[in-house]
Amino acid sequence: MSRVRVPGLRDGPAGRLQVSGVLIASGLGVELATLFWNHPVSFFLFLVPGAGLMSAGMLLYLWSVVAGSE
Repeated sequence: MSRVRVPGLRDGPAGRLQVSGVLIASGLGVELATLFWNHPVSFFLFLVPGAGLMSAGMLLYLWSVVAGSE
């Protein structure tokens, strides 16, 4: 199986750290957008995509730190 190369993305742990940073930043962006929306649906958008992206970014960060260079 061949790996897909993304331009501008590094290999190894540095690339995983870049992806985790993007996930965390996008999760914060979603959460920030829902803070200014006064509607009951905004809580679910805050919780599901916002917290999901944040959690995925944190787990990827921890995995890349623990796994080291492979």
